[in-house]
Amino acid sequence: MKTLYTLLLGTLGGWAAWWLGLPLPWMLGPLLLVTCLALKGIPVQVNRQANRFFLGVLGFWLGTGFEAGLLSELLTWYPSVLLMLLSVLCTLLLNTWVFKRLAGLDTVTSVFSSLPGTMNAVVIQGDRLGGDARWIAIAQTLRIALVVISTSMIFYFMPGQALASPTIETGGWTDLFWILLVPVGWWTAKQLRLPMAEFLGPLLVSALLSVTLVQIELPGWVMIVTFVVLGSSIGSRFFGTALSALLKVSGYAVLATTLGMLMAALFAALTWKLTGIPLSHAFLSLVPGGVGEMALIATAAGIDPLYIAYIHLIRLFVLIMSAPLLSQLLVRHQRKQDRDQQSTR
Repeated sequence: MKTLYTLLLGTLGGWAAWWLGLPLPWMLGPLLLVTCLALKGIPVQVNRQANRFFLGVLGFWLGTGFEAGLLSELLTWYPSVLLMLLSVLCTLLLNTWVFKRLAGLDTVTSVFSSLPGTMNAVVIQGDRLGGDARWIAIAQTLRIALVVISTSMIFYFMPGQALASPTIETGGWTDLFWILLVPVGWWTAKQLRLPMAEFLGPLLVSALLSVTLVQIELPGWVMIVTFVVLGSSIGSRFFGTALSALLKVSGYAVLATTLGMLMAALFAALTWKLTGIPLSHAFLSLVPGGVGEMALIATAAGIDPLYIAYIHLIRLFVLIMSAPLLSQLLVRHQRKQDRDQQSTR
């Protein structure tokens, strides 16, 4: 019931944002309204499984635009991947310095507050290594919310760009049956231990169907519901966060996010110069946001979402694969610091 209640509030926020003419109203409206209610102490929550299911719907929807010719095009995107990895490394080092030197946090908390990865995994891993889970959770939630809002505004005011919302009339009702394949793709990807199985599995299923010339067009209202669920989910993460704690973290989180956006802009310009990929495409693929949210913004802006999703998925895959090594290095660093402190006593 709490999920339904939250989504109804999110829908109200989406309608208000649409009425006011805000960019990407069905995601930003729920995000802003639910965030305000959460900070006021109103119990809002989106069931994690529901959020992951609609992330799968988003993946399935993106896969319907897949064409056979894209398979060969993937091989030409490796320079973008290399530049993305360099961008992530520079952003991680810079933001870790912000949290460690300016905010005065320990190394583990600083690193995991800076990692642009899946929030739940980052918080859990940071907590296991002795970091401050509350700092990490607030910093990561603020990062995602700020990136979604700022990126939407950038594309809204950018000359030659526009953010279009899906319409209720598009698509056929019979195509709704294809959504039954979402949990199938999710389960299959989970068995194969693929990163972000709930998103990548349905995407691969619908992409395979599209390559075999099966025409799928989901109704537009399904995507509006997906917008509302994802926006409300981000906002509901602030529930239980004291305003004093939020204010304490927010200044450093805003600074870290701003530096991350500037780093993305710098490497986007470099990607554009070296590869010829449009600046808007490169920027969206490099901003430190969630793959689902960035794919939605790309679609609303008329940008190929598959390129954006591909680069972000590679980023998540690399972060997941490197997490054990990073954890090992942090443990060694912590032990060295402990020994140094004991020797000075």
